[in-house]
Formats: sequence, structure tokens, C-alpha cells
Amino acid sequence: MLERLIERIRSEVSGERALESVRAITRFHRVQASPGLDGAADWVAEQCESYGLRVEIEHVNGDGRTRCLGHLMPQGWECSRALAVLDDGGERRTLCDYERVPLSLILRSTPARGTFEITWLEGADRPGAYAGAAVRGRIVLTDRDVHRVHELAVVEHGAAGLLSFGRRQVPPVRIDGTDPDALAYTSFWWGERERRGWGFVISPREAAALRERLGQGARPRLEVAIDSRAFDTRIPLVSALQKGAGRLPEVVIVSHLCHPQPSANDNASGDAANLEAARALAALDETAGGRRRVRHLWMPEFTGTYAWLAARAARGEAAPFAALNLDMVGEDQAQCGSTFLIEHPPWWSASFAETLIAEIRERAVDRWPLFGAGAALPAMKMAEVTYSGGSDHTVFQDPAIGTPCPMLIQWPDRFYHSSYDTPERSDPASLALAARCAAVYAAFVAGARAKDWGWLAAAAARRGRRRLLEAAGGPDAERTSVSERLRCERALASVLGCGPPAMRSRLGRERAALQRFFASEIATLIPSAGRRAPAGRRASPRGHARVPQRVIGAPLHHQRWLLPGWETLGEAAQDAWRSAESPGADLAPLHELAWGLADGRRTVGEIADAVWLESGRREDRALERFLEWTAALGLSSWNESGRTGWKARRRATGT
Repeated sequence: MLERLIERIRSEVSGERALESVRAITRFHRVQASPGLDGAADWVAEQCESYGLRVEIEHVNGDGRTRCLGHLMPQGWECSRALAVLDDGGERRTLCDYERVPLSLILRSTPARGTFEITWLEGADRPGAYAGAAVRGRIVLTDRDVHRVHELAVVEHGAAGLLSFGRRQVPPVRIDGTDPDALAYTSFWWGERERRGWGFVISPREAAALRERLGQGARPRLEVAIDSRAFDTRIPLVSALQKGAGRLPEVVIVSHLCHPQPSANDNASGDAANLEAARALAALDETAGGRRRVRHLWMPEFTGTYAWLAARAARGEAAPFAALNLDMVGEDQAQCGSTFLIEHPPWWSASFAETLIAEIRERAVDRWPLFGAGAALPAMKMAEVTYSGGSDHTVFQDPAIGTPCPMLIQWPDRFYHSSYDTPERSDPASLALAARCAAVYAAFVAGARAKDWGWLAAAAARRGRRRLLEAAGGPDAERTSVSERLRCERALASVLGCGPPAMRSRLGRERAALQRFFASEIATLIPSAGRRAPAGRRASPRGHARVPQRVIGAPLHHQRWLLPGWETLGEAAQDAWRSAESPGADLAPLHELAWGLADGRRTVGEIADAVWLESGRREDRALERFLEWTAALGLSSWNESGRTGWKARRRATGT
């Protein structure tokens, strides 16, 4: 089945057509909850209708108050004009012009008028930086997180606004000094009741020149004019259904439609690949006889996914059977420095989906002959990586939702979240491969029969053994060997559970074969890995016997200040939470993993063990403290009455 699908879809998919879609989508300034996003959604819907697909557009309130699975829906925003003119000793020049470069404004800025002095403040995201600093009534030049600097500089110390030049480094392709004239995608994300503000964005080179002038005693001033508005709106969630009468839970291809202009690879490329996959499947009528419907989704990242899943749950509809996330799939690898990646879920969420997309990618990639010897090399750099999150697959594969959802992504990307992320950095070959992979994945899952699931079970076992051997020969072999064994067991259980009941008896045989392989090939190399709990597991302190239980069956809002009740947490706890998730401590990924496991059954110690097996980091007390913070906000509780699980709590609370 797989080879037939790949060849049929290969002949239909066009990377050049997908690149034209990238160019079309980048015409829209796709800020979440904005007229530009509405325009892009309408354009995508029109394309899908022209392919003969059934288009459905749902809406969610974009009012800054509505929450879906705990996630705050942003209020509508648009800007008609924003100009910043620098006056440096009588010499005047335009520093920022929103009409010409939309990224020169911090998105969601409020209206503003006036002329203000500029001051540079080192470490403006730390309260101690303001001792003796003169910021009142001035614009603060900063390279730190703008929301935190706004909170400290503007709200607490009376600054007028911000001038930001901070950007995330992406080693090795983007380090300090790379592309010094690029502007970074920078945005405010406002909470329900906080005081709002404004700011502009300049390049690192421009900031260096300003800092030099300030150091020389100059007093440059910025003349500011911003015409913007915030308003309640309805955020579109676009989906398109392929033909088919299947009644089983759907298979979904998702790509986020948001991000400011231009944002070509992130994520007009994912949207374009999704469109091309949808068009190819429709043209070939490939899913009409499938047992499952195929749905394509275009919506704001995170915001739309939370809202769409929440609406399905409210209607009593099942979560999708499987999904695939297309995010930043269109890179020109030579320009961007990227590799085409499959991101795996944590080991406890492993499924058939990672094996399937890996098998498809391996067969669908173009290959070049090697010295005429019959061998061929992939025409694209490819790899598989462990879980890091940060996109819509995070929500689908959360244990409470339970939809297998790998992510395809090109990473690292030199031009990520910058004014240089233009269609010229996209590549038709990358787009075509992503579209082929997505279309074949959807068609296979929609139409697979018992023999196809049997083939996939064998492939999952084969890939599991390969990963086990790689783990045994790599660093931290004891831990990774155990986590890979657990991953393989869960993948096998997942794929064998997809077939008819008669096929499920195969699960015991496959598990037994895996255990024999582990004993003969892995445990002989690493005797300690044969234990279910490796030597790295520490005895849990007394407090780690507590059982945390989520109230919300979904990932937490990653912008912590938008969590419900954040303002009630107290300044000391807020600062401790920020510090724990700062780049130095970098506990945010571990917090996310722990949150997914807080099901009302596992103790804190068991959660810490599972997180350690996945990440290699032993942070028992830090994870317990994180769960104490979520309990203080009412987002979780401590299960004192036995391990009843989060589902009972969710039914009781209606969340």
C-alpha cells in the first residue's frame, strides 16, 4: 500500500505550486486575531473550495477573556500607522515605519503620541536594574523579554515605552553578529486586566549605534506616532474535509496560519505544504474509500488548536485518531542551515505515528545516485530528534487528549522569527517532500487494513531494535536503553491496537521478542539496563509520595503570566517561577513533561523518574515545586483520596 501511495502522490504534488502558495500567504500580515489573519483564512478557504473540498470555518471569541482548555484567546488588534523618527542633535531620520516593515512595531502596541528621550538599561528584565535608573517618561532600549520589561519599566517605574532589539540566537546558524540588520518578530501578549503599552523594534546594528551615542553623552529623542486599536473579534478556524464516508475518528494534518508578515518558512511553508497535500489527495480521489475521514486544519498556533479541540469535546466528538503537524517545512537548507526533522513525542506517548512518518519520509525523499554503484543518497539532510514541543503537536499528543501527532520541521533556521524570513528562503523541493509525506500519511491512516497494520507493526519492531542498539552504543547508555525499550513497547501496543481484535494477539509475541532481544543484545552490553528501574533512579523523598492531579486536561499556557490567577500567585512565587524557566535554569521543558504526567495516579517521585528517563535531568524538588505553583493557581490539586485520575476530576469540574 505504501509504495503505491508514494508513487501516485509523487506524480501529483508540485513544489513550485506550493511555493506560489507561500508567496500568496506572505501577502497577509497574519497576527493572531487580526484582519490580516482573517484575510489569509479566507484565501485558504477559497483554495480548498476550488479543489472540491468541503470547507468548514468555525470561530472562537477573540476578546482577551475567553479561555479554551485554560488557554486565553487574544483580543483583536490592528494598526493603521506606526512611525518612529529619531532626532539626534537636530539630525532627523525615520527609524521605524510599520507600513514599510510591519516587524518594526512590537505587535499589539497601544496608540501613542509624543517625543521621548531614549535610555539604555542593562538587564531590564531584572527588578534590581532599576535602582537609581532614570527611566520615568523615557523610552527604554532593551534586548530582553519585552513583556517583562514592560511590566517593570513602564508599569512599575513610569517609562513611556520600549525600543527592542532582542532576538533569540539559533546556534550554529545564528549567533551574535549574524544578520545584524534583521528585525526580530516581537509581540506583547496581554492578559485580561493588565496595563498595556507600546514599543518599536530595531536591528542589532541600529541598537549598537544608539548605545554608542548614549555612551558619548548624546541625548537622542524619538518622535512616536502609533494609530492602533484593540477590539473584540471572532477568530477563524479553517478546516477542509476530503471525500469519504468513513465514520471512525479522523486523521488530521495541521499547520498554523498565524505570524506577522512576511513569516514565509514560519509558517506559510507549512500552510502551503498542507494545501498542496490536500489538493493532491483530492485530485487523486485517494481517500474516498477510507475508513476514516481526512481533515486539513489552518488556524492560529496553539490558540486555534486549543479552541478547536475544546469545541469538539463540547460537542461530544472524539479526538482525532492521528494527526501530523507541519511547521517550518519549506526551508532552502543551504541558505537556512536546516535539517528536515521528525520530532518524537516523550517515550510515554510513543505510537505507530512516528514509525509511519519515518518510513514514508525515507521512501518519499528524492535520492541522488552515488558513483553509479546502485546506491543513492537522500537529496536532503534528514534526522530524527527527541521531544522539544513548541508547536501544535504539543496539544494533540498531550496524554489527556491522546492523539498521536509527530511534527515535521526544518531546524535550525538562520532566519527564524525575523524580517529575513521571506519566500526567497523557501525551496520547492522541501515543500514537495513535506506535502508528499503529509498526503501519504493521511491516506495510509485513513485507508489501512489489517495487513497494512501488520506491516507497520513489523516496521515499528525493526525501528525499535535499531534505536535500542544506537542507545546502547551512545552516551548515557543505561538510561537511554531503558527509555527506548519503553518507547518501543508503547509503539508496538499502539500499532497492534489499530488492527482487528484477531491481530491483537500478536502483541504478546512482539513484546516477548522485544524482551528476548533486549536481554541478548542490550543487557549483555549494559547489565544494569536489564532492571526496570535503572541505577540512576533515586529514592524519592517523603514529599514525593504525593499524587498531583491536573484540573485542565491540556498543556499549560507557555506564557505563564497569561495563566488564570497568575496575579494572585504572589511576587515571590512569580519571580521563582520565572527564574526556574530562565535560560540559565531552563526548567520549562521539564515542567511541561511533568505536567503531562500529572494524571492523579503517579506520585511526584514517579513523575520525576519518567522525566529523568526522557530528558536525562534529575530535578525532583524542582518538579514538585512547579506542581505546588500550579496547585496554588487551582490548575491542579493533590489527590489525597487515591489514584482516581484526572478524568474523574475533569468530569466533575466540566473543564
